[in-house]
Amino acid sequence: MALCMTKMTFSPKKILALDVLVLVLLTCYILAGVEKVPFHGDESTIIWMSADFDTVVLKGDISAVTYSPPSRRTTEQHLRILNGTLTRWVMGSAWYIAGFDRQDLNDQWVWGPDMEWNRANGHRPSDRLLKTTRLASAGFLVVSVALVLAMTRLVAHQVFSNPLISAIAGWLSASLYALNPVVLMNGRRAMFEGPMLFGLALVGWAVLRLVNRSSSGKSYLLIGVTAGIALSTKHSAAFTIALLFFGLGLAEWSKLKTQIILKLGLASMTTLLIFLALTPLWWSKYLPDMPHIVLDERQKLLDEQVVLFGGYEGWGERLEGLWRGTFGVEPQYYEADYWSDYVGVSEENRQYENSHLAGITSPVFVGIRFLLAVVGLSSVGLGWRQDGKSRIVGLWMIGILLLSWLTIPLDWQRYYLPIQTPLALVMGLGGAAILQTILYRRSSKHGVV
Repeated sequence: MALCMTKMTFSPKKILALDVLVLVLLTCYILAGVEKVPFHGDESTIIWMSADFDTVVLKGDISAVTYSPPSRRTTEQHLRILNGTLTRWVMGSAWYIAGFDRQDLNDQWVWGPDMEWNRANGHRPSDRLLKTTRLASAGFLVVSVALVLAMTRLVAHQVFSNPLISAIAGWLSASLYALNPVVLMNGRRAMFEGPMLFGLALVGWAVLRLVNRSSSGKSYLLIGVTAGIALSTKHSAAFTIALLFFGLGLAEWSKLKTQIILKLGLASMTTLLIFLALTPLWWSKYLPDMPHIVLDERQKLLDEQVVLFGGYEGWGERLEGLWRGTFGVEPQYYEADYWSDYVGVSEENRQYENSHLAGITSPVFVGIRFLLAVVGLSSVGLGWRQDGKSRIVGLWMIGILLLSWLTIPLDWQRYYLPIQTPLALVMGLGGAAILQTILYRRSSKHGVV
């Protein structure tokens, strides 16, 4: 029996039901591995930093967290300068709701002594506290999966004429994203990466949702709110926000011309206001100096990491690192080699990998991801002139690859995570394009078009 492309249709209700089914299955998979993911010392430090929730929200002592020089290394203030704030508020809310108080929090992780010393001296969280804060992070990862599906669907409707092919693109993107071992490991840990992935997907969805719709001021306010949330998760989100705003400007220029400058200005101002509202560190007379202070301290941190752990020697090594960070699926459980000498680390890694909850780790998956990305980018390229959404996705994907290649100085896998959001979208489009080509050829072979 001939397979006709025009008959490949599902009702919207059936597609919605399958959306829910896919997301429920992926959510169960993500949450099932929360307790098994290997521990990282940074989890202790970030949980320790969530004490700011008690200081600011529960006690109302904002002055205790606002900036005052100098910013000494390893202090609470130094870590506030280096990192976003949303994760701290979310983790604090999670342990507060679970019945913990500030006295139950662990101390900052001490690098140098081994795992057992940190545990014995109160520098590692209790198992229950760790699980609680990990679930908060994993919850953000779960929502980001739904947003990746929604983003892909928005673009696929412009690229593919058949609704079922568009639906399949969304399911593929969500699955490839959620089953990526690198995304899973980082998103499950009680660290900044889960909320960051959520923030990037949120602002991406808000921008893509606007294209080809009414370009009201409210829509740009919404984009600004989502961008402010994303920026408050991790400062590196600024790269993604800048690319998306630039892409939106190009996509809407022919329709709005000079109005787009004012509306993007509105979105940018809203972004800064939301970021400031979530970042009490900046609420001081030093506000005008804070961008410079943050950039300076982050550069010092990167320079120190390069000295301690070794950086790339040239652009070729940077390109190899970019390949591993983009298409590689082997999780980097720890950045420092000496971590592998700690008692129990190898066993934790082995148990996690044998649990069948670590994602798809087959080397073949690397090649599949690359193929889907190439085909997906080609599909986006075909719609570059006519479709604003394709233009934004293309700029986002290529731009974040170039920026990562130029700015990341050492082989730390989690620094490449912002690539995974647009990459999942592009790979979903690539898989759907391949499926559409196969079905079209089968239809043509049987004389059905």
